[in-house]
Amino acid sequence: MRQISLAFAAAALAVPVPALAQIESVDPDESYAVAGTAETGPATDRLVEKLSDPVVQEQLATTVSVLSEVLLDLPLAPLADALAEAGVESADRIPNDTTLRKLAPQADRVPGEIADKLPQMMGAMASMAKGMEAMMPALKDMATQMKKALPADMATRD
Repeated sequence: MRQISLAFAAAALAVPVPALAQIESVDPDESYAVAGTAETGPATDRLVEKLSDPVVQEQLATTVSVLSEVLLDLPLAPLADALAEAGVESADRIPNDTTLRKLAPQADRVPGEIADKLPQMMGAMASMAKGMEAMMPALKDMATQMKKALPADMATRD
C-alpha cells in the first residue's frame, strides 16, 4: 500500500511539470540581475509575473485538479504488472479493476486540496524566484571562487 501511495505522490508531483513548462520559455542567454530593480532579468520578471497571475494560478490549479481526478481512477494493475516484470519483488498482483480511489478512499480529497493550495504555492514560487534572482551575483561569485580553488583539470570539466 505504501508503494502505491508513493507512486501516486510521484505521479501527482510530475503532472504539473509540463503545465509549468508551458508558462514560460526561458532564454539562457538573457541577462539576470536583482529582481525588483531596474536591472532585473527579463526572463525572471516574466516568470514571476506568470506565477503571480491569479488567472494563470486558477487555470493551472483547475488543470492539475482534473488530472489528479484522472489519476485516482486509473487502473493500477498494469503498473503492478510492469513492476513485477521489471523484477520488483514486492510488486503484488492486484485485481484489474483496482484504482487508487478504491484502495485509498481518503484520496478523494487530494484534487480539492490541490485546487485550493496550488495558487498559494505558485505565489510562494514567485517569491522564491525573486529571491534566487537576488542571490545570483553571490552564486556567480561563489562559482568563480570554487573554480579558482579546484585543481585545473577539475575546474574545466563540463
